[in-house]
Amino acid sequence: MKSFSIYIVDDHNLFLESIEAFIGLQNQYHCVGRATDCDAAFRDIANLKPDIVFIDYHLNETNGFELLKKIKEYNLDCITVILTMRRDAQIRNRAKEMGAQGYLLKSMGAEDLIHALNEIVSLKTGFYDSIEEDLKAKGAHYRNLLTAREMQIAKMVTQGISSEKIAEQLDLSLHTVNSHRKNILRKLNAKNPIDLMNYLREIGEM
Repeated sequence: MKSFSIYIVDDHNLFLESIEAFIGLQNQYHCVGRATDCDAAFRDIANLKPDIVFIDYHLNETNGFELLKKIKEYNLDCITVILTMRRDAQIRNRAKEMGAQGYLLKSMGAEDLIHALNEIVSLKTGFYDSIEEDLKAKGAHYRNLLTAREMQIAKMVTQGISSEKIAEQLDLSLHTVNSHRKNILRKLNAKNPIDLMNYLREIGEM
């Protein structure tokens, strides 16, 4: 059985060490290097020619897309996977457009990570989507927790529009708008507009 070489790019040393140690326990995968910044990573990747490159979306003073872009520009032959804590459909879509083969959430468990890796390796020219897999596990109802009106108001709230302005624009009473806002937070178990924004991003509505 082929053992796939993996290179990891992340600016958190604890995460680097943890994932490197975990990969070291696998028969099908082994780690050949790691870096905390794009420049060092690119030099290593060009020399080591790993099969798979894990790229953290958030890196010091930049983001992982800079490295992803460079890898594609120089036609380096490796599978690229974006790693992130963010359940953000926009970032996911951008990663896919730029040629990444996967978008993995750092919150996923060890078994899920290996499952994702196996899928990515077998897909080769496909795209493994951790957000979509997570949404499937939660069920179709998760995408439809809000009514059409609640979704409309939720989007306006995340744009910073006040309840008064929402009521005026939608021709609703202020009481009705505030009731909708309370229901939205309750349904999503959200505490503030940031939680609301994260939900909308996760389901691709932002």
